[in-house]
Amino acid sequence: MSEFPSYLKPGLAPMKEPATPLPVILCLHGGGANTTVYNIQAMRIQRLLCDTFKLIFVEGPLTTSAGAGILPVFDGCGPFHRWFRPGKDDNVLPPPTKARVESALEFLESERKAGNLGKVVGFMGFSQGAKLGAGLIWEQMMKGAESGWDFKFGVMCNAIAPPMCEIKEEDKVRRITIPTLHVVGEEDPWRDSSRKLFNEYFDTEISKKLEFPIGHRLPTSEDETKKITDEIFRMWASCKEDEVEEVKGKDAVDVAAVQIAELSV
Repeated sequence: MSEFPSYLKPGLAPMKEPATPLPVILCLHGGGANTTVYNIQAMRIQRLLCDTFKLIFVEGPLTTSAGAGILPVFDGCGPFHRWFRPGKDDNVLPPPTKARVESALEFLESERKAGNLGKVVGFMGFSQGAKLGAGLIWEQMMKGAESGWDFKFGVMCNAIAPPMCEIKEEDKVRRITIPTLHVVGEEDPWRDSSRKLFNEYFDTEISKKLEFPIGHRLPTSEDETKKITDEIFRMWASCKEDEVEEVKGKDAVDVAAVQIAELSV
């Protein structure tokens, strides 16, 4: 495997060497954190996912001070980073952030082609990172392959609204139909923003919301963590079923085309 760029870090959870490369979940940290912080924060989730997915953590391009709840626990783990500048980038996908995501995906795709990694299939964002993830899949929904990414599912932990992208006035009635899980802390100061993101930007018949009696952090109990990973496994299983049906549909069209061609001879 090639050496990772400095802004990319693999998950820290110990895992067995897989027979074939595992699909990748891109992990997007919160504002005022970094790959080290999020790697540790997400350790319980990683341990339950690491036999099925390879988690890769991406660092935001903008340096900043430590975010909410980072100190004193992660004192000495800086420098800290963010994905956007409040008040300046509230409703856009900032060019440095888009460039960072594109660079990460290009590197991971080159590793996939080399046989070192599986395909990037999903993302797991925390707070500002979840806001970014929502923006990415909004652009994916609007632009398709032109967006440059193809996430099958997403996980939004303690997210903040709105998505990190430009949304035209006439498109505000649309809802994101890519499957997502929304984790909300009932004691999180930004809980209403998390709920707003879920209710106003996502198809709530497709996406699911889990609320836990916690603040602005990931759950630490075994039961709550398992509920999150069970939903991730459910989304992934559903995505694979959809891909199988899509292939069957294409095969049926190909067979029909051959039959029509034979009849016309």
